[in-house]
Amino acid sequence: MSENIQFNIADALDPSDVDQINNAFYSRFNYPWVPLFLPSYDDPTFWPKMLNTELGYWDQPRFGEGMKIWVGGCGTNQAVLTALKFPGATVVGSDVSIASLNTAEAVSKQLGLTNLTLRAESLNATPYDEEFDYVICTGVIHHNADPSGPLRNLMRGMKRDGVLELMVYNYYHRVQTTAFQKAIRILGGSLDRPDIDRELPLAMQMVAQFPVDCQMKTFLEIQQDLPEAAVADSLLQPVEYSYTVRSLGDLAKGCNLRFQSYCLNQFDKLSGNTDWFMRFETPDLQTRYDTLPTEERMQITNLLRAETSPMLWFYMHRQDHPGPVLTQGALDAGFLEQRFVQASTRSRNHLLKGEGNYVLADQEIPCPAPMVPVDPIAAQVFRACDGQRNIAAILRDIGLSAEPHEAARLRLLLASCGHPYLHIARP
Repeated sequence: MSENIQFNIADALDPSDVDQINNAFYSRFNYPWVPLFLPSYDDPTFWPKMLNTELGYWDQPRFGEGMKIWVGGCGTNQAVLTALKFPGATVVGSDVSIASLNTAEAVSKQLGLTNLTLRAESLNATPYDEEFDYVICTGVIHHNADPSGPLRNLMRGMKRDGVLELMVYNYYHRVQTTAFQKAIRILGGSLDRPDIDRELPLAMQMVAQFPVDCQMKTFLEIQQDLPEAAVADSLLQPVEYSYTVRSLGDLAKGCNLRFQSYCLNQFDKLSGNTDWFMRFETPDLQTRYDTLPTEERMQITNLLRAETSPMLWFYMHRQDHPGPVLTQGALDAGFLEQRFVQASTRSRNHLLKGEGNYVLADQEIPCPAPMVPVDPIAAQVFRACDGQRNIAAILRDIGLSAEPHEAARLRLLLASCGHPYLHIARP
């Protein structure tokens, strides 16, 4: 059994073995489960515009009608949600789990989606070659025998000027998870290959009553209120790597990829851990930190904030991208120079009824919601955006800071897909 602290399964398993293990696991545990509601949007251009705004395509939009999207490892619902958000796009969803694809296909038919194709295929063996404008792969490659294999295929499948949205586990978020998975393998006598039938009852006994007052006990108490599929995915997932900013950067570089920027996501929004930058009390520390390249600053934040650092959820580009790519620092600085208008659309939810069918609700819901940012400074800036003044001028006029840290914070709070409040103003 491997003693790599960031990996929980034997080295002897090859990619095809792991694909079979994952297929069996997600056939047993349908994760993520089918959502209670699925939103569709009145304005089909809303999310492509938001993506252009977030990624710095301010002068020449990169994403729009006819774009091709690949959701690698789509599970039961991610490809469906993507097809709803981007109705003018062609969406392909891939997964190794037949059960997950069957669930997604049933939901897609109920909703009448015509822009979604679902394919049973492993990310270790995909045929795509510079085909997609936008590739989404979140929470997937770290469940493979060698994550570099699927990551290279994801890179190969995207166009040279495309964008990859990638999430892998943050090592500091998975200390208890990985330790528990390893312990259960030993208790269950399944060191070299997982055995869910033996491991699940042992895990549930520990969740119900853990004998030691420690961080593991706190972690397991959280699992008590979760559905079985969520507990299994957390405690018994048969194959799992986790990463630091440094090790993910090395992995990306080896696969012809590079960071662009952090992708604000729903999980970090819930936890409040969205800030990748440290603020020190002493000027010397702050100056040393501020003068480092963005990726090195993020490495320090990952190391020092540890379990409270954000998720490793990033936008990436190919290293052979044909044009200039804005770094996160350049995005933050460029944000100050742009003119924005307030972004809005309305959505309607497809509600899951007791018989397992979705019904489109009559009620329209404003998007974004709430309609004005909760953060008071972001709200002031939002109200002042009319397409005439740039953000720097607005901040100056209302007496607010335009320091780099504040620009980074406001960009995420106003002009990201996580907080979709502003679209770029067009001439």
